[in-house]
Amino acid sequence: MKKSLFVLAVLVVACSFAAASNWTFGFESTGHGLYCNYEQLNNNDFSSVTYGGVDNLEGGCGLTHNSAVAGFTAKLSAALNPQGFAIKGVDYGDSIYAAFTGVSYLVWDVASNLKCSEKKFGWVGIADYATYYGSGYIFGDNYGYLSCNIPGKNHQHNGMASTGKKVETRRK
Repeated sequence: MKKSLFVLAVLVVACSFAAASNWTFGFESTGHGLYCNYEQLNNNDFSSVTYGGVDNLEGGCGLTHNSAVAGFTAKLSAALNPQGFAIKGVDYGDSIYAAFTGVSYLVWDVASNLKCSEKKFGWVGIADYATYYGSGYIFGDNYGYLSCNIPGKNHQHNGMASTGKKVETRRK
C-alpha cells in the first residue's frame, strides 16, 4: 500500500511539471480572407500524440460558446490529400456543427499543420453526415491557409494562447 501511494505521489509531482504546448491559428480562405473562427490547440500529454482544444466561435462568429476539438498527431501526404498538399501536424474532430445547429450527426474533421504560412496551404477539412443506418455521406470539404492572425479586434483568448507558434509552458 505504501509503495502504491509513493508511486502515485511521484506521478502527480511529475505531471505537475510536464510541459504543455499551445497553438492558436486563424483559418484563412484560399482567397486570403479570415474565417470568423480560429483554432486553439493544446498538447498536454507525455507522448505528444494527443491534442485537445477549441474551435473558437465566440466573438467573430457571434456565438456565446465554442466547439470542442480532439485529435492525434498526424501526417497527410500530398498524394493522399484530395487537395494535393501535405499536412504535418494534427488531425482532429470538431463539434462545430453541433455548436451552430445543435445537430449531433454532422461531423467536421480537420487536418492542420502546426505552423502558420500565407504561402502554403495549411489545413483541410471534410464534412460528413451520419445516416440512421450507420453509413456516412461526405457532403463537403474546404481548405486554406493557416494564419498567424485571428479574427476580431481586441478579442480575448480562452486559456493559454499563442499566435501561430508553439509555446512551451509548465503546468503548476
